[in-house]
Amino acid sequence: MPVERPAVPSSSVPPPIPTAPQAAAPQRPSNAKGGTSALDEGGAKETVESILVAFILAFIFRAFIVEAFVIPTGSMAPTLMGAHMRFRCEDCGYRFDVNYTGKTVGDDVIIPSVARDAKGVPQVFAVVCPNCGLKVAQANSNDPENDATAPAVHYGDRILVLKYAYLLAKPHRWDVVVFKSPDRPSNDRYAAVPPYTINYIKRLIGRPGESVYVLDGDVYVGKAGDRLEDHVVQTKPRIAQEALWRIIFDTDYEPSRADWETPWAEATPRSGWQTTRPGGVGGRQAASRVLTFDNGSGAGWLQFNPDAGPDRQPLTDWLAYAVTKRQSGGVDFFEHAGLVARNVVADLKLSVDYERRAGTGPLRLQLSKFNDIFTAEITPGRVRLLKRDLHEAPGTDRELSSATFSATGATPLHVEFTNADYQVAVRINNREYVKTTPEQYHPNVEKLLTDYRRGETPPRPEVRIGAEGQTCALSHVSLWRDVYYTNHDFDTSEIKWGTPDRPMRLGNDEYWVLGDNSLMSGDGRYWGMPVELPAESLEAQPGVVPGRFLLGKAFFVYWPAGHRPAPGLPGLVPNFGDMRFIH
Repeated sequence: MPVERPAVPSSSVPPPIPTAPQAAAPQRPSNAKGGTSALDEGGAKETVESILVAFILAFIFRAFIVEAFVIPTGSMAPTLMGAHMRFRCEDCGYRFDVNYTGKTVGDDVIIPSVARDAKGVPQVFAVVCPNCGLKVAQANSNDPENDATAPAVHYGDRILVLKYAYLLAKPHRWDVVVFKSPDRPSNDRYAAVPPYTINYIKRLIGRPGESVYVLDGDVYVGKAGDRLEDHVVQTKPRIAQEALWRIIFDTDYEPSRADWETPWAEATPRSGWQTTRPGGVGGRQAASRVLTFDNGSGAGWLQFNPDAGPDRQPLTDWLAYAVTKRQSGGVDFFEHAGLVARNVVADLKLSVDYERRAGTGPLRLQLSKFNDIFTAEITPGRVRLLKRDLHEAPGTDRELSSATFSATGATPLHVEFTNADYQVAVRINNREYVKTTPEQYHPNVEKLLTDYRRGETPPRPEVRIGAEGQTCALSHVSLWRDVYYTNHDFDTSEIKWGTPDRPMRLGNDEYWVLGDNSLMSGDGRYWGMPVELPAESLEAQPGVVPGRFLLGKAFFVYWPAGHRPAPGLPGLVPNFGDMRFIH
């Protein structure tokens, strides 16, 4: 597995913003000999001094407060974008990014403006829309800038890092941190680079004194000496979780091609229930992106069908961003390493805008994981969170919590139903009303460990939407999955640390980090050499980041990967709408 180096100091400065022409300043009188007056000499001196002071302050600010870095690779994507290519699906219209691996020379990454090899031959990539599974055409006569042959390459995000922030406060789990890499790769491209001088950026996972391992995509933490079964799953704070959702399907981008089969299908509808939706009862309605229910006395369900678009492999850890293997003639590109799904992902978010038009019956959203089925039930002014076992009959659900909410006017309710890191929650209009407690819902760690050692694949989760006794419309229906951290690898590299067999046990002032793009990240799971700096009295075990190596906390994308003003030109125009804080 190639080692990703996702943070290097930014050597380029954005072009200055043009200023409006200013009125000419009045000329100052010169002396009789044609020289400069004392007033001019004083003004010039003050100008030079001001410039020097400005430079000194800038250097102090850069050295001690904030420094700019550029992200060259995709190990933190899509949280932070490295060099990448951009596409717009010709069918559903979804816009997405795909990784580009530039040529590495020492500590520099050479990124071309167009994807061509060293001989100038156009590169062709296997690219698939993450929303509908359409394979991007090798040649697109209608839009040559939007095909898989020699696509334009965009530079990575430019970010700001709070330097020495961790001198004032201890790092928190899930922080995005920049640090000097403790890894010392043996390949030739790093031969001329002094050790411990390359900048990396990852997400902080483990802290001093902890025992950490990854299981079923989640992070488990205990203390030194704890049994594996006693480690506790770590729940991400919402602000970090929002950066880690990956798209599965969004009805706002409903395809129209003839072979498309919508993933929302009836699940044993009851008598009298009627649905109107794209591809549903009554024929295809490509112009509609709204799911409607209309029955004042009946009930029915829609169920998400992950097999409707097999090329995109939903409900797995497959990531369209990482699909950059070259297409080869006569070979199905999904047979290449890195293009097939490897793990089932059951940590999901179902998001809908719900408009009740008549009736008082419940709207039900359902998510399952293993043998647990969770239901968010919404009636006028009230939300309930229910749970039952997969083997129990419908209608035997137990209430975990409930709450009342106020909704005024005819504005649709924005509902988010999530199950991530063994916490189920319901948010309505961006406010959390109900969620599970660790006592109500927690992992069976012993069974998960047994399944891991046996290599058993968990069942795919089920996602359903149901309604009863009402007329309603659901718009902006989208399904997302959580980041999935891997603890085993199918390629040539070997994961050394952070598995249940080899937990990462951190000493004093030692940290463990992972990349958000788990399949493409060279991080603490792979580092095999200890840190040895005898002159500085510093030694650390393989796989960790010594606290002394932490440079700071990444906090803002100030220059997102820019737009190209014309084909072949670099991305000079920043994507201002994508400026954002980093979580």
